[in-house]
Amino acid sequence: MNLATHIAKTITEITGEPRIELAIMDLLKDAIEHRIEKIRKEIDNYEKKYNMSFEEFKKKFENDEIENSYSYEVEMDYLEWEGLISRLNKYNKILNELK
Repeated sequence: MNLATHIAKTITEITGEPRIELAIMDLLKDAIEHRIEKIRKEIDNYEKKYNMSFEEFKKKFENDEIENSYSYEVEMDYLEWEGLISRLNKYNKILNELK
């Protein structure tokens, strides 16, 4: 792995890990954990807004049990929420593979 000296130095200073490959792994883990935290907060906002988990929302949405389920706002919430769940699963999988 070839990195510019100043980049390698910065990475090792940030992480405190002198071995560059391990330092990069630390940064990757931190970045993924930060994204997971951000996604969880966004999911939490939807759970509070609809007072249910996505799985409950999805079942009710598919059974036309959500008020105004075909409004732009509700459909966009559904798509966004579903995307967040998908990304959360993806990032959790990547993080588990790094550990």
